[in-house]
Amino acid sequence: GTLPLSMDTRTGGGGKRKSSQERRDIAVDVREFRAALPSILHQGGMRLAPATLTVGDFILSNVHCVERKSISDLFGSFANGRLYDQAENMAKYYKCPCVLIEFDPDKNFALQNSNELGGEIRSDSIGSKLTLLTMCFPKLRLLWARSPHETLKIFKKLKRNHQEVDVDKAVEIGTNETLDGLLLGENGYNNEDEDNDGANDAAKNMLLRLPGVNAHNARKIMNECDSIASLSIKSREELRRIAGPVAGQKLFTFFRKSDF
Repeated sequence: GTLPLSMDTRTGGGGKRKSSQERRDIAVDVREFRAALPSILHQGGMRLAPATLTVGDFILSNVHCVERKSISDLFGSFANGRLYDQAENMAKYYKCPCVLIEFDPDKNFALQNSNELGGEIRSDSIGSKLTLLTMCFPKLRLLWARSPHETLKIFKKLKRNHQEVDVDKAVEIGTNETLDGLLLGENGYNNEDEDNDGANDAAKNMLLRLPGVNAHNARKIMNECDSIASLSIKSREELRRIAGPVAGQKLFTFFRKSDF
């Protein structure tokens, strides 16, 4: 089969060309909105779905997951090992994981000087580090962009001939491992009294299945409420404060429509 990055350039005849119309939906991690790229994507006609993503920064389709790195982020992520963890998670859940290296348009379009290049692997060479990264994760694709405007063009090309992203699925990906840690406790085991284990696990499982509840807000909810019943009688404002604006509204709607 063809790689997920490939695209069909055949135009064909008749009115069926409409089937290859431009794909526009992108799931964007909410932390990325501090950068310029989401605004430029929006101006370029993309429909952005803000979400709290456990894996990736931008989900372009159900096969394309992108982790964006500025040059400083790239060096920092290699230094602390975070990029390897991110690449591993993307490769685990997506067919075409990508690392986008976004350059500063006011600086040279290069990671290192040409006189620093060589044929040997060196621990102090960013080129060597990228080579080793792609050797560890053969599915990983490196994307290079001179500016956020160039990133927009790359994203549009990658999205061609692929289904639009399933935002709910993108949010869910990777959370199961985090939820397992939540249920077991930070030490990897349940430290409650054995007599209460079954009841506590059942309550936590029920909480995690309520609309809007995820690994990021579940612990705060458990700190604020000692039971599902006490959560169900909270006001709209209290639920929005505890779980977040969107999740709080979902919980409020759910409880008012249910027989609690």
